[in-house]
Amino acid sequence: MNISLSTPTLSSLNKFLQLIDELFDYEALPQKAEQTMIAVKQLLSNPKLGQAWFIEVEQHGIKHIAGHIIVSYSFSLEHGGKIGLIDQFYLKADWRQHGIGTELLPQLEALVIQDGVKALSLEVNIGNAGARNFYEKHGFTPRRQFCMMTKNLTESHIPATIAS
Repeated sequence: MNISLSTPTLSSLNKFLQLIDELFDYEALPQKAEQTMIAVKQLLSNPKLGQAWFIEVEQHGIKHIAGHIIVSYSFSLEHGGKIGLIDQFYLKADWRQHGIGTELLPQLEALVIQDGVKALSLEVNIGNAGARNFYEKHGFTPRRQFCMMTKNLTESHIPATIAS
């Protein structure tokens, strides 16, 4: 089994969005399809925002798309520069527990290091012990003293004095 990463293009947008839909369904996350499509188009057309890859598995000369990975970029003084956040790492159910993630993480790390990334972070559902154990086994450390918090923003959050 040969495992590789390939970059989606706007011509493969529908396949990529289908995988993202599968992840949202699997994680029972609310999704706004139009918002997701706009964000994916932004990501694919602007590598400074991050990178996206199809996870390809070749078996018996046939390539299969087994899932996808998305890493978004940010900046951190604590980590000395550009950092990556694994926003999505999804494998279709049939491809899980076959060592794909173990083989892919070093490839992913090499790709983002070449892009200047100093540290990689990710979020894991607190109840997903299997995923937490997998990531810890591969060198990710929980930051128990931290609590990631999120506030979704819209234009309605802009005070009238700033908006005009």
